[in-house]
Formats: sequence, C-alpha cells, structure tokens
Amino acid sequence: MKGERTKWFFNSLTACWQELTGKPGELSRENRGFNVVSLYMILLLAILIPLDIYLGLWEIAAGLAVTEGMLITMFLLSRYRGLHRVGLTVYAIHSYLLIIFTYLYNGGNAGPALYFFLLTYSLLIAFTAQRLHWVWTGLHLVLSVGLLIGEYVYPSIVMVGYDSKSSRFTDLTTSFPIIIICMYAATSYLRKAYERERAAAELQNNLLQQANREKIELISILGHDLRNPLNALTGTLEILTREDLSSEVEKKLKGELLVSAYHTSDLLNNVLAWVSGQIKGINPLFTWVDPEMIIERVLAVQGLMAEKKGIAIQLDVKKGIKVLADAEMLEVIIRNLISNALKFTPQKGTIRIAVTEDLVSNQCTISIDDDGVGIPDGDLKNIFNVRIQSTYGTESEKGIGLGLFLCRELTLRLNGKIWAESELGKGSVFFLTLPLYTHDNPTDRFPLQKNVFQTFH
Repeated sequence: MKGERTKWFFNSLTACWQELTGKPGELSRENRGFNVVSLYMILLLAILIPLDIYLGLWEIAAGLAVTEGMLITMFLLSRYRGLHRVGLTVYAIHSYLLIIFTYLYNGGNAGPALYFFLLTYSLLIAFTAQRLHWVWTGLHLVLSVGLLIGEYVYPSIVMVGYDSKSSRFTDLTTSFPIIIICMYAATSYLRKAYERERAAAELQNNLLQQANREKIELISILGHDLRNPLNALTGTLEILTREDLSSEVEKKLKGELLVSAYHTSDLLNNVLAWVSGQIKGINPLFTWVDPEMIIERVLAVQGLMAEKKGIAIQLDVKKGIKVLADAEMLEVIIRNLISNALKFTPQKGTIRIAVTEDLVSNQCTISIDDDGVGIPDGDLKNIFNVRIQSTYGTESEKGIGLGLFLCRELTLRLNGKIWAESELGKGSVFFLTLPLYTHDNPTDRFPLQKNVFQTFH
C-alpha cells in the first residue's frame, strides 16, 4: 500500500511537471527548455531573496525580486502563449542589467556577478538561435572585460562591498548552488532532448530502411514472377501461331493462356493499387454499392479459373442489400478474397459466398468460405500483414503476398472490418463487414482515414 502511494505521488509529480513545462508533442524543444530553466530559476530565486535580506543586501534582494517577477511573467507568456523567443530576449536584456547592478552593488570582482555572467551565457547559447550566438558572445566579452577594467581603473565604481569575510563566504556559497543547479538543469534537459530525438531518428531510419528493403524485395520478386508467366504466354502464342494443332489441343492451350493472363493481371492490379496508394494516397468516394453486382463482376472473370480447377461456387446473396463504400475499392477486396480462395482450394472443391445484413448493428457481412488447404494458427495471426514473398496455390498459382494486406488497408479506409477463421486441412472463411447504406448515413459522416499506404508497417 505504501509503495502504491509512493508511486502515485511520483506519477502525480511527473504529470504536474509536464503540465508546467509542456509535453514534447505540444511545444517545441526550445520552448520547453526555456520553461524548464525558468522554473528552476524561479524556485532558486525564491530561496535566494530571503537569504540576501538576511545578509542585509537590500539592493540585491530588490533586484532579485524584480527578476523573479520578470521570470514568472516570461514563463507564463512562454508556456501559455508560446512567446518563448520574446521571453529569451527580455531575459537576456534583463540579465545584463541585473549582473551589472549586482557587480556594482555586491562586491565587484570579489562577488558572484562574473559567475552569473557565465551562467547567462551558457543559457543563451543553449536556448537561442545560432545566428544570435555571436551577439551574446560579443556582449558578454565586452561587458565582463569592461567591468573588470572599470573597477581596476576606478575602484570607486563598486559602491557596496562586503562587511566581513563571513558575508562574502555566505554570498558565494549560496550563489554557486544556483549557478550549478541551473547549468545542470539546462544541460540535463538538452541531453535528454537529444537522446529522445536521436532515438526517434534511429527508429524512423530503421523503418525507412526496412520499407526500402521490402520495396526492393518486392521489385525483385515482381520481376521474377512476371518474367516466367510472360515467357509462358509468349511461348504459347508462338505455338498457336506457328504450329498446326488439333482443335482440342488448341482449346486447351487457349484456356491455359487465359488463366495465366488472369493470374498475371491480378498480380499487376495488386501492385498498381499499392503503388497508387504510395504515390497519391487513397481517398475513397463513398456512395451506395450493391455487393451482389460487385461479386458478379468479379466472378465473370474468376469463374473461368474456377471452371478450369473444377471448383463449384455457391452463392447465398440476399437481394437489395446496399453498403456505403467505394465501388472500386470493394471490387479490389472481393477480387482478392475470391482469388485467394480459388488459389488454395484444390480441384473439385467448393467455395461459398454469402452476403447478409444485420439491421440492429446496421452492418453488412460478406463471407467467402472454401474447403481448401487451410491456414496454420501461426500464420493466421499475421495473415493480413504484408509479407513480400512468392506464394503458390494448389496448382502453383503465383502471388507476392500483397493481396490480403491490400484487403485489410482498403477495408480500414471503408470503415469496415475484416478477419479470417481457418482449420488446417479443412478450409478457411474470410469475413468482411461494411456499414449498410441508409438515407441517415450521408458520406460526410465518414471521415477519411490517414494514408495507410505511406509505409508497409
């Protein structure tokens, strides 16, 4: 119980600190850095002002009180108005005036003023634009050297010194912690920010390298998998053109030629859909779509491949169902699901396609059930993730692992869901749900998803 309270306390403290300084995604690194250092200095000055009053340094205490008010104002403007650059400029000007005042009224070169010069210089270099660094460097050199020369030539310019060694000792021992803590806060913050940005850059670089490797692999596999069927198409056409064949052999060759062309066309369509998403993104045009019409259009082509393998296709489609979708995207999804079922269903198998509606949930469910080879449990978990590799069906039909990935991403764009159930050796069922079209769900109620094709991941 005590451990939970301690954990709760530190979590609350961390949340409060992030609320004061700003979260990484909310404010820029420069803005958050200014807030962090401002808070540290506000807290430390709140300790130092009473101490200077105790030591009788009334002028210094008054100057620090003015500085405290300035820091609080600049912090509020930076945190809640985003005016950290204005705050840095005001801080720089005020710090020069305050240090000159501290130098003249707090012991000259025997006091802590020159050390505060180093603190302000490090903070300005850390949190201001690089183009201003030469300005701060020049001003610090001129002011510090000028004050030292002025005191050396005219010692009387130092108006207030220390009454005793103990006063100087107390002043210096209280000033050094402020300087050290502020410098630590600044460098620690910058180091953490650097580590975060480096980790983010490394992650992004790794993702880009992985995506690049997968794209290169895709191109390599695509070139290999297109070359073989194209060579087969060319060879078959040469035979049909040059050889005197019987009508039966010619019909068989034409059938094989047509099926090979369909497989190659499917492969190219998937690649082109992915490439199109990579280049310009996918923006669905929502309208009412009749799933039965889409299925019939797909089967007009895929039916020839089913006929070649002797696969029976059974339809159980309820008439009059309309879904809210993009017709072209839905056709890509259904074409890939049916093609996948045909690919992994053996000869004389059966594929069942059903379309049902649920008026309670306002959803349409499209299911494609086959009695094919099934999917191992280990592969089923990642079936919709992209895996760039050559895949082969029961009759060596080729694919490259993009089809189901496209189905998932396009389904997300259509505000739908897709999943699969399978038993090894007995077949698989793929389910697709989409919102029903009604007059109460205009297309502007369905916001566009982000571009899911920008990366494989």
